[in-house]
Amino acid sequence: MRMWALTTVLAVALTGAAVGAQTDKGAIERGRALFEQHCAACHGKGGRGDGPTAATLARKPTNLTLLRQRSGAFFTAQIESAVQGTNASLAHRAPDMMLWGAMFRADARGNQAVADARLGDLVAFIASIQQK
Repeated sequence: MRMWALTTVLAVALTGAAVGAQTDKGAIERGRALFEQHCAACHGKGGRGDGPTAATLARKPTNLTLLRQRSGAFFTAQIESAVQGTNASLAHRAPDMMLWGAMFRADARGNQAVADARLGDLVAFIASIQQK
């Protein structure tokens, strides 16, 4: 697991605090921009699974605002692996889902640190939209 992800997971586990509370507002806003560019068409601008293309998909996109509520915690590593496609059982559970990890790497011209930072920003935004 990457160091920043491990640090975030450990901080959440040790303090019980929400990931969004530990993330700077800049990361959340950068993540919001990424989400609107790459995810909102399916998941909706607010992340509720109600994007304009959602009805055309075989499976309804996940309501991302309920992730913490469903499992009792926000699992950063699980979200990362779903977005990157590194965990086949979590890869958005639909064949229609784009795997953004490879796209983030391509956009970063292969710079893994830049791609990881973009993924971190996206996860920060998703953490920030969790219903209480």
